[in-house]
Amino acid sequence: MEILICTGSKYLWKRLSALADKFLCGRRSRYMSVSFNLFLTEKAIAAAVEKHKAVIVIIDVQSFENWQEIVRRIESLSRTAKICLVSASTEAAVTAINGLKNICGYILGGKLEKMFSEVFSGLCGRLRTVCGGITVTHYSSVEKIIPFDEVFFIETVKQTHMCRILHKNGSDEIRADISKLIGELPETFCIARSSAIANLSNVTAFSDGELIFADGSSCPCVKKYSSKISGLLKQTVIQ
Repeated sequence: MEILICTGSKYLWKRLSALADKFLCGRRSRYMSVSFNLFLTEKAIAAAVEKHKAVIVIIDVQSFENWQEIVRRIESLSRTAKICLVSASTEAAVTAINGLKNICGYILGGKLEKMFSEVFSGLCGRLRTVCGGITVTHYSSVEKIIPFDEVFFIETVKQTHMCRILHKNGSDEIRADISKLIGELPETFCIARSSAIANLSNVTAFSDGELIFADGSSCPCVKKYSSKISGLLKQTVIQ
C-alpha cells in the first residue's frame, strides 16, 4: 500500500510526509510506504495510481482547482483507492463527502497532526486489502498477504464475525464482513451467495449451481447470482 501525498506546497508536503512516516513507524506497518515525490498534475497522479493500485491518496485542495475531477479520475482507475483531502477550511468538506465515493477522511490544516492521526487510525483499522492481496492479521500486525490471484473463494464462518479464505496454499481466517469486503476486492471477485465471494478467475467449471476451482474445491452459487456469474464466466474465464 503506497501513500501518495499530492500538494504544490513544499512546506505542507514535508509536514504530511513526516506525519505519515511517524504514523507507519509507530504501527510498524511494514506493508505500507510513503511515496517521497510531489505530484503536481492530474496525469502524474493518475500514473501513480495505475502503477500502485493499492493506494491512499492525500490531496491538498488548495493546490488543485480541479481536485474534484482528480478524485473522480482516481475512482475510475481504482475502486479500492482511498482518498483523504487536506484543506485550510471546511468549505470543500460537504461537496466531497456528499458527491464522491472514495473519500475516507478530511483534514483541516490548522489541526493537521490530530486529524491526521484520527483519520489514518480509523482507515488502517478497517484495512483488509493491501499490495494486491488480502491481509491476514494477528492482533495489530500483518502476518501475511494472500495475493488475489491465489484466492478461490471467501465464506463467512457461521455464528462468528470471521471469514474463511480458501486459497492455493490452504485456508486462513480474517475478521471481516462479506458485504463490505466485496467493495475492496478486484472485479474478478463476485458474490455467489450472501455468505460467500468467489474469485471467478480461478473457476474451472460451473455446473448445477456449483463453482468448481482448480484444486477440486467448490462453492455453491444461489440462483439470484447465477445468471450474472454465468455471463461473466463465458466472457472472461471459461472458454
